[in-house]
Amino acid sequence: MSSENWPLSQDPESPVIISRSLVEDPSNLAFVVLDDDGDWFISDGNEFSEDMEMNKDAFGALPLREAVELIPELAALAGLPTGMAADWDPERRSWLLSSVADSDDDEEDLLVRAARLAAWTHPGSPLEEVQVSTELAEISTDPAAPARAVRQVVREADGSWLLVGFQVPENEDFEVEALEMEHAVTLYPDVALVLSAAPGQVYDRPSADAPWELVEG
Repeated sequence: MSSENWPLSQDPESPVIISRSLVEDPSNLAFVVLDDDGDWFISDGNEFSEDMEMNKDAFGALPLREAVELIPELAALAGLPTGMAADWDPERRSWLLSSVADSDDDEEDLLVRAARLAAWTHPGSPLEEVQVSTELAEISTDPAAPARAVRQVVREADGSWLLVGFQVPENEDFEVEALEMEHAVTLYPDVALVLSAAPGQVYDRPSADAPWELVEG
């Protein structure tokens, strides 16, 4: 893969941790994590244990370039924010995103949180949980898949947030996923324009390139 066609923001020669079984059979792919330092962890479903010998047996290292050649579906995650995980759905050929939970290192977690709070320039907290309609947390590997965009931003009466995509029919029930606010805004930057919404307010727009309109509250 030439440097001109390199899809990810990380250095193609940077090392990644990968399940050894995936080197033999990439169809075992289960999930990936892009940690807060921008390092990739690619798994067949196993996670690190406290037994270092087991970890050595289960995981190895590859240059990111080789990992993408082995698992080209990784290229669809070019815009994945750091601190997120993505579960692979082989039937739908898509990734389902989630915000990574805290690690076992409490001191490191505190430092990461402090840095994220200090860098946040929008109202509210980057760590706040946001509900998003499921398709907003999905990344398809199908190039013909419709573009993802937020149609509606809802600030509930209790102050919580809901983001709804254009693929959700109006006035119909839909499934949601939880993301941290910083991750939601990184994926959908135009949402930042209405983060000053008061509880009970709803912003909507007819198309992804249209301005937000206050429709309730």
